[in-house]
Amino acid sequence: MPPAASFEFHAKVKKVDFGSTDDLKAALAGQDAVVDCTLVQDDTPKRLIDASLAAGVYRYIPSDWSLDPLNNAANALPVFSKRVERDNYLYERCKSSQSNMTWTIVANGPFLDWNLRTGFAGIDLFNKRAELMNGGDNQVVWTTLDSVGKAVAGIMEHPEETQNRPVYVQSVVKSCHEMLKHAQAVLGADGWQVINVNAEEANNKALAELHSGKFDMATFGTLIRYSNAKPETFSPWAKTDNGLLRVPSMTDDELEGLIRKVSASAA
Repeated sequence: MPPAASFEFHAKVKKVDFGSTDDLKAALAGQDAVVDCTLVQDDTPKRLIDASLAAGVYRYIPSDWSLDPLNNAANALPVFSKRVERDNYLYERCKSSQSNMTWTIVANGPFLDWNLRTGFAGIDLFNKRAELMNGGDNQVVWTTLDSVGKAVAGIMEHPEETQNRPVYVQSVVKSCHEMLKHAQAVLGADGWQVINVNAEEANNKALAELHSGKFDMATFGTLIRYSNAKPETFSPWAKTDNGLLRVPSMTDDELEGLIRKVSASAA
């Protein structure tokens, strides 16, 4: 955190050394819950888990924010290897004899509004460009950041019902091709460059880059889009926790309103 950083919300902000379990433990003293929003490939998440357990934290939410953590096909993908390693570590630490800590994992699919703003999922609203893996026909769960926040708050309100299990939330279920159609309905169908990407070829190229030590956002994005394009690794939830956690679903009109709002933000 830079020295000049300022925060408008009413929360305590602590500068800590994420390389020190003791430093993290001191910062977490007295906290009932920890929500991990880091995205790192080192052992920081494990230290945060250890520090939370040592500090007496009751509920730990790891930095998943993704696919179903119980999907073995998804867990076998190299891009999720660190996530799987961390989650297994969390399960074991929570089961240890000296632990009263519990966990909840939030499965929400891609962040809907963030992906619309960044084009990370392959649909670039600002340049009218779409890259669809294998036609973009796989059904995908999408959730807005606001609704993910509601899910986290709902977990705190329902600790027993959400203890030691994943929760499944969603704003909409749309294939990337359907999402493109909604974007075209808002922005007009003319002028779009639509590229069909061979999922296996793109994934193999990204894996080669990953194994060579290259792990940038382009490589990461390809691997994530591949996981979203395959029904065996990502399919709609069998049952959602929207009702329990008070997460609203979006209508098509609301989705197109969001696309319109995001598109206007570049003006």
